[in-house]
Amino acid sequence: MSLGEVSLATADLVLIVMAVPMVLASLAGLVSSIQFAVALGAGSVPATGTLGYALFYDPPATPQANAEQSS
Repeated sequence: MSLGEVSLATADLVLIVMAVPMVLASLAGLVSSIQFAVALGAGSVPATGTLGYALFYDPPATPQANAEQSS
């Protein structure tokens, strides 16, 4: 991999998508009149949905399964 290449796996994207609503909720709780705990609770809903998607709807495959699918 050269310095200019960036390759993100699905697991990397899932982690990013899970973090974004939590960061936005934290910022909303800090800068608005919304209670911080309520903002984090609201931000955890899409983060939990993303986790459920990653674990149950599109679960990670074992390396053997990936090798068998590509052949």
